[in-house]
Amino acid sequence: MDRISEINARLAEIEAQLDAATGEALTALETEVNTLIAERSSLQAEADRRQQLRSAVASGAAGTVVTSITTPAAAPTHAVSAEERTAQALVNTGRMSVDADQTRSILISSGSLASPTVVHGINEDNQVGVTSLLDMVTVANTVGMSCNRVAYVVSDPDEADEQTEGSEATTKEPVYDYVDITPTSVAVTASISKQAKKQSPLNYKASVQSKAFQSLRKKAASIVTEKLKASTLVDTVAAKVATGKGVIDEKTLRTLVLAHGGNEGVNGGVLILNKTDLMAFGDVRGANEKRAVYEITPDGSNPNIGTIKDGGLIVRYIINSKMTACSGTAQPGKGTGAKKTMFYGDPRAIELDLFSNYEIAVSTDYAITKLMETIVGDVELGADVVVNHAFTALTIPEAST
Repeated sequence: MDRISEINARLAEIEAQLDAATGEALTALETEVNTLIAERSSLQAEADRRQQLRSAVASGAAGTVVTSITTPAAAPTHAVSAEERTAQALVNTGRMSVDADQTRSILISSGSLASPTVVHGINEDNQVGVTSLLDMVTVANTVGMSCNRVAYVVSDPDEADEQTEGSEATTKEPVYDYVDITPTSVAVTASISKQAKKQSPLNYKASVQSKAFQSLRKKAASIVTEKLKASTLVDTVAAKVATGKGVIDEKTLRTLVLAHGGNEGVNGGVLILNKTDLMAFGDVRGANEKRAVYEITPDGSNPNIGTIKDGGLIVRYIINSKMTACSGTAQPGKGTGAKKTMFYGDPRAIELDLFSNYEIAVSTDYAITKLMETIVGDVELGADVVVNHAFTALTIPEAST
C-alpha cells in the first residue's frame, strides 16, 4: 500500500471515531486530520508532476520535453497563502511569531494544535500532560498592557430598611474592589526529531507549533493553579483531621460542596483535586456493609476528568497534580495558617491574560548529538481569580500546639 492509500485509510478510521471523541481526544483527531491532509496534498502534487513528465516524454521528442515540464512550473497552480509563507520562513530562519488571539485559542483547546501530536521519530508519553483546568478558565488578550485591573463585587447591598414616610431612605450600596493581573515572562522548551524538517514546510510548522504549545500549556496550567491557591478571594472550610493529618471520610464531599455558595444556595462547580485524594475518596467504606461510599466514574475520552457520586450528589472533578493532597498531609504548625488542599468552584472565575505574542525559535545546537531540534518559546502572561467567593477550598487547620 502506498502512502496516499495509507493516509486515506487512516482518515476513514478517524471518521469512524469522530462521534465518540470529545475534548482533547477530538482536538488530537483534528490535528491529525490536518496533518494528514497536508501530507496527502504534497504527495499528490508530486504524483501529478510525475504524470506530467510521463505524458511529456510519451507525446513529444526529447527537445520538447523541457518545454512541456517547465511551462507549468513557471505558473503556480495556486497563490501562496500567508500560512505557507510563515511555514517557509520558519524553515529558513528557525523563528516565528504566533499572535495572541491564536495563542488564546490554543490555550483553551479550541485550536488545531492544542493537543500533542506524534512527530516523526518521537513516541509521545502516554500520560496526560496538562490538567484540564486550563481548558475551562477565561483567557483574555491583553497585548500592550503593563497591568490588567479587573474589578469585582466584594459584597452585594444589604437588606433594605423600612422607611418612615417623609424620612430619608437608607443607602444600601454594593462594595467593589479590584485585582491587578501583571505579566510574568515565561520561557518554555520542547524537542522534536530533526527528521521532522524533511517534511513539507506546513507539516514541519505544525510539528514545531504542536510541541511548543504543549510546553506552553503545561507552564500556563502551573501558573493558573498557583494563583488559585494563593488567591484571597477563596472561601474555606475545614477538613477532618486525625492523628495530626488530613482525612477524607464519608462526609468530606458534602462538607465542601454544600459549603460553597453561601447560605442561600448551592452553586454548581468543579472539584479540583490531587490524584491522591481521588484515590482516598475511592477507599472510603461504609460502617456496616463496607461498601464504597463514593462512586468514581472517569470520563471515557479524557482520563483527567470524571464524576464523583455520593448518593444523589454528583460532582465533576479535575485531577491536578499541583494541588496539595488532603489525605495524609500533616497539619501545619501553630501560627502558620491553614493549608489549602482541594478546591470546588467555577474555573471561569480564573482569568489568564496574554500580554504578548508567543515567539518561537528552533535550534539544532543544544541536542545536535541526539539528532533533535530544540524549540524555545517565550510569552508574557499572568493569571488570577477575579470573582469573589467563586471557589471554596478544603483546608487542613493548623495544629493547636
